[in-house]
Amino acid sequence: MVPMKLFSFAPVRLITALLLALMALRPVAAAELLDRILVIVDQGVILQSELDQAMEDARRQIRERGIRAPDEEALRAQVLERLILTRLQTQRAQQAGIRVDDRELNEVLTNIARQNNMSLAEFAEAVRKDGMDYLAVREQIRDEVMIQRLRAREVDSRVTVTDQDIDMLLASQGTDADVEYRLSHILVAVPEGASAEVREAARKRAEALLQRLRAGEDFAQVAIAHSDGQQALQGGDLDWRRGVDLPQTFARTAAKLAPGQISDLIETSGGYHIIKLVDRRGGGERTTVVETRARHILIQTNAVRNDDQARLLARDLYNRLQAGEDFAKLAKEYSDDPGSKNNGGDLGFQPPGVFAPEFQVRIDQLEPGELSPPFRTQFGWHIASVIERRTRDTTDETRRARARAAIANRKAAEEYDTWLRRLRSEAYVEYRMPSDAETAAQKAS
Repeated sequence: MVPMKLFSFAPVRLITALLLALMALRPVAAAELLDRILVIVDQGVILQSELDQAMEDARRQIRERGIRAPDEEALRAQVLERLILTRLQTQRAQQAGIRVDDRELNEVLTNIARQNNMSLAEFAEAVRKDGMDYLAVREQIRDEVMIQRLRAREVDSRVTVTDQDIDMLLASQGTDADVEYRLSHILVAVPEGASAEVREAARKRAEALLQRLRAGEDFAQVAIAHSDGQQALQGGDLDWRRGVDLPQTFARTAAKLAPGQISDLIETSGGYHIIKLVDRRGGGERTTVVETRARHILIQTNAVRNDDQARLLARDLYNRLQAGEDFAKLAKEYSDDPGSKNNGGDLGFQPPGVFAPEFQVRIDQLEPGELSPPFRTQFGWHIASVIERRTRDTTDETRRARARAAIANRKAAEEYDTWLRRLRSEAYVEYRMPSDAETAAQKAS
């Protein structure tokens, strides 16, 4: 997505009216200083400054990927359409009452910084060193969070995956389900409910692009200039995806391609696709997990026991266990964990990541039969012991879990594309682009 400023929903009509009035009252040269409205999008506007910033960001991304940029007109059309789609979604989110306040936004930014091993201040400085406006990046991320929440509410929540869906996918993928493919993609979209004539025109456009690619034109450059796909500005790069995560038509086609080879046209309800297999890897590996069977006694604070008293009780129970008393008996008598106390504190075999991180770290440090000293987590004071460990083959379970996630993601992506096209077709979009003469005069000045 490209950065943009965010107008609040309430005053945007006033902003539009004031800018239009000022531009009408002043000479063109003076109005240019105030910024120019390029597109009216329902209740909002897209300004020249926003397009300029988005174009610069797009050029930087293209340079970083080592792709030769298309001509300015084609790139501007792609970037402007992306701005329109983003603006429509943020407006829809605001209408639905979705907000991201500064506190929430700072939490998101802090997490992004942490993932890059930076503090928030260091992240802000790194953004500025890259030549980007940090405040604009903040607003871009605010927009992205709003759009994610909107998508979760209006699209993802309606997606369902059945066991039959999973069985059918795994049967069709066979042993190739875990092969990973690196694909590049071009889409010539067809609007929902399009006539046969519109669909035929899209097919001819896609065929012309395919001919250009097979004649040797650069795939990434053609994608940036002409693809209607979400990854167009990334040169159509879909990155590495397992076969199970791809649309079935893509996976079946990719399995037959050699690295570097370009597919024939792939027709779907959403349009015509061209994919290029960049590379493939993996497949056929077995998945195992080391599971730990642990037990614990939990001592919590309550109305008659403060934290110091809970710690002292846990220490006393630890000493009694060290002296040889039965763990299960003491757990049934003293533990405050209702889920395990009746089983003598036994938590059963569990894979990594099930328990709270502080608890997981402690039991990972124990050998079978070893008892931990009392330690504290958010739930209270614990005494833990590892009964045994085992390595279990989880290949089938993992494949089914991945298949479920892949189907859910695929259905959500298809629903999102349809929803986005409908949102775009129903929107009021008025272009106020400068004429060629005005553009030339502006460059000359």
